[in-house]
Amino acid sequence: MFCLVQPPLVQLNSPYPAPYYLKTFLEGRGYQVRVQDHSIGLFERIFCRSGLERIFVDAQKAGKPKNKNVFYNIDRFLSEEDRWLSSIDRLIDFLRGRDREFGHLLALANGVLPGGPRFDACLDSLDGNPLSDDAPLLASKLLADLADFITVTVDPSFSLVRYAGSVSAGLRDFSAVEQGLNSYILREFYRPLLEDHWDALDRLIAAGNDPLTIGVTIPFPGCLAGALVCAASAKARYGSNVTTIAGGGYVNTELRFMDELAFFNYFDYLSFDRGYGSLAAILEHTGDTPVYKTKYRSRLDGHVISDPGIDSISTLGEIDRDAVQTVFPDYSAVDFSRYLRPVDDLNPMHRLWSDGRWLKAYLAHGCYWHACAFCDVQLDYIRCFEPLEPLALFRHLQDQAEKTGVRGIHLVDEAAPPDSLLRLALLNREAGLPLSFWGNIRFEKDFTPDTTAILAAGGLVGVSGGIEVAAEEGFKRIGKGIGLGDVVNACAAFKEAGILTHAYLIYGYWDQDDQEIIDSAEILRQLFAAGLLDSAFWHKFVLTRHSRIYAEWKRGKHPELIVTGDGKQRNLFALNDLSFAGEEKFDRFTGPLDQLLTAWMAGETSAPVKQGFPFTVPKPNVAADLVAGLLDDYARNRDCNRTELPAPGKTDRVLFLGSRPMVQNTAGGLFWRWRLEDRLLPIGSNQEKAAAAVVLLEKARRSNGLGTADFYRDLARLLGDSAAKKAWNVLRESGLVQYKE
Repeated sequence: MFCLVQPPLVQLNSPYPAPYYLKTFLEGRGYQVRVQDHSIGLFERIFCRSGLERIFVDAQKAGKPKNKNVFYNIDRFLSEEDRWLSSIDRLIDFLRGRDREFGHLLALANGVLPGGPRFDACLDSLDGNPLSDDAPLLASKLLADLADFITVTVDPSFSLVRYAGSVSAGLRDFSAVEQGLNSYILREFYRPLLEDHWDALDRLIAAGNDPLTIGVTIPFPGCLAGALVCAASAKARYGSNVTTIAGGGYVNTELRFMDELAFFNYFDYLSFDRGYGSLAAILEHTGDTPVYKTKYRSRLDGHVISDPGIDSISTLGEIDRDAVQTVFPDYSAVDFSRYLRPVDDLNPMHRLWSDGRWLKAYLAHGCYWHACAFCDVQLDYIRCFEPLEPLALFRHLQDQAEKTGVRGIHLVDEAAPPDSLLRLALLNREAGLPLSFWGNIRFEKDFTPDTTAILAAGGLVGVSGGIEVAAEEGFKRIGKGIGLGDVVNACAAFKEAGILTHAYLIYGYWDQDDQEIIDSAEILRQLFAAGLLDSAFWHKFVLTRHSRIYAEWKRGKHPELIVTGDGKQRNLFALNDLSFAGEEKFDRFTGPLDQLLTAWMAGETSAPVKQGFPFTVPKPNVAADLVAGLLDDYARNRDCNRTELPAPGKTDRVLFLGSRPMVQNTAGGLFWRWRLEDRLLPIGSNQEKAAAAVVLLEKARRSNGLGTADFYRDLARLLGDSAAKKAWNVLRESGLVQYKE
């Protein structure tokens, strides 16, 4: 028996994909596999009437803080205890998509239901008069208020989507992590949940004689505490009859250099990188020899045995390579009705992350660029790019959608390859749009107006991509491989196609000055003002041990970069994030940049950037119309490309994305719809010619369309050379796109 566990806490709207990839892999090798999502399970234990009854009892016993505002809010919650207890189950059902009638009660905002600071602020932003359509937002704020109450009164490590995340990230002393494993939520809620899960597992184990192996994925620092408690509970329950294995993103990035023996009191093995080959090797392991992509504690002398291949990306085994191409996540047994659809804010792009249940999968392993200076390009999950066969993935996702009833796909690639995205969209369009999807990309040249039109027609609803430093010198310095013109062109193409866009930005690079931060902010303001972005997020730069810039520094480059705290120390545990001299000077930018971004996402883009900073900053050193000028260039190039006639022997294809063309006798031409507008191709009164044009466009609508040269040749034969040129221009502006197969 193999039990795969997602420990608390991760996002509440969908299951995390790693256990479901591993489930497919292990079942393919003959193992009986059970997946347990302890993240949503723990949430259900806390946010129900019985859970809140326990929390309110213990909150009454907790000491009161000295801060008057916090003191008042605690008393407010305690005063409204009966309202919270009577409404919590309906609130959660509403956020799950059930009990829609509760939304009307919530939108009354008449004091019948409880409230909190976040709820109040949201109500104020709605002028105190919400509509029933605002109820999901209000409900989400109530849930966040309740989580804040728990954090303040009984467990400071708790939050809705992570547990003790700030403690676990980059912490080198494992004993500090262990000290937090008996905290309130873990002790009073998670440990009893684990016992119940083991009871259920015992009934399955009793039916067979297989040994029990528990694999725990730790994708983020906020899952570490839960993972350790899970492993400790399993060890206490099953003793030497259980083998525990940990893997996932946190393990890959933070624990590659880990030599803390106490960690192996919880987990017998650490599995690195893709995990497939490591798991296969662990399950066949005997003796005290190195195990492929694995760390473990010697059974003979207790020292840590580490596979040398952990430090190399050139030692991938055949199992890992094959699994990337053949293993897809199996969500068929998941009860998606357990998951929530919280609305953190009304921004349509932001809502994609939480307001929807998604089947999560990737189009490619790794990043096809893998050269950015700040990124973990030394690790397999970035460096080793291997695209999947889109047809195989599409067929699998179609099957999963039928089995689960979930038709939204979140592509969790580091950066989805444009050609793979295009093929996925073409397949989805040809099948009648059974799926919709979104994911992470790079804002680059391949995303032309024609390509994005096909992606939109094929079900793509949104993209997120890194801009990082929105200034030309910044792009070059970090090795982004794109320029500002590429960003403008790609974003403009996506927005023309009706696709949502989100950008990631980074400030506080080790070699960055104030001028570049202000220039980057000004260019971002212009991108929002031009309508090219729907949302964005600022990250403060973190120097990591696996980044390109650190590898270069180790080789003697960048002598001006002064890395601090790089040496090993006693009880070394997590090691990835590094400090460098001068990083604290960028902290002052965090608040102002976030406030500016909030205003820009709300459409308030007219104020000068300098006004957003309470301290002296330089004026932007970029033209006020820089983005507008690049946008004009984009429009000219787009229009020029559309009017360019196909050259003889051209090997690309055309695809007609308009609605079914109809002969319109009164206007003497063909009529169809494209991008919410009526379109007309004048042909004249010749009915046979009009009917033949319909047939040609219908052929171009099907499947992957027609060869460009073949299409234009038939168009010229039908209409004549002069009329064909005019028709080509009309069609290219009205749904006829070109692409390379």
